[in-house]
Amino acid sequence: MRNIWKNCERKRRDWIVKWDKAQPLYILYGCNIVKERSTMRLVAATTDEEMLKVIIGSEILCGRMDYRGFSNMKGFQQFRAACRNGDERYGDLSYGLVEKTENLLLSDCAKEPLYARAYKYLNMLDREFDAIRNGSLESLGEDRTRLILDKALSWATQNYAGWDLYRHLRDELGMSNEEISRAGFELDEFYEGEMPEDDVEYEPEDDYEEEL
Repeated sequence: MRNIWKNCERKRRDWIVKWDKAQPLYILYGCNIVKERSTMRLVAATTDEEMLKVIIGSEILCGRMDYRGFSNMKGFQQFRAACRNGDERYGDLSYGLVEKTENLLLSDCAKEPLYARAYKYLNMLDREFDAIRNGSLESLGEDRTRLILDKALSWATQNYAGWDLYRHLRDELGMSNEEISRAGFELDEFYEGEMPEDDVEYEPEDDYEEEL
């Protein structure tokens, strides 16, 4: 038994020294007999295929997985013989599924723009992230900011009219009456908080009330 662990430790050291990022990641799932996704549970994940075989063997010994139709010791004998002959087939597992995928590292961010952006956002200062999240124009420069704001105001003019435009400028853009005038909008009629005619509550005239 001691020799087995010595060999295992030697292989572990060799793996650490020879480790290659190109090694795939093996993921072992437990599942039902027809391997439905809804029944899958994660058992283990490793880049060491020999360790994968050890885990599969333990699952077979415990009766949680079958190999070539057999479970427990009989199934393990089948799996052991296949491994020793270099003929192990993960597709012969029942109640288990092995998937192989790329083992991603932080250095992979340089090759995938979405990963790079997420990494940048995760590590930037809160102030910088808030500026991006809130759509701040501070870092664009005065001329560029002015051009964008001019286009935004032009869009508002085309899509809103009268009272709606005034409320948009006041409520959404936070502009004061003075700023609205300086921007060239002729909305003076609304500056005193007047409501559009449709929104004014009807009040009966005094003469009409007296007649009643």
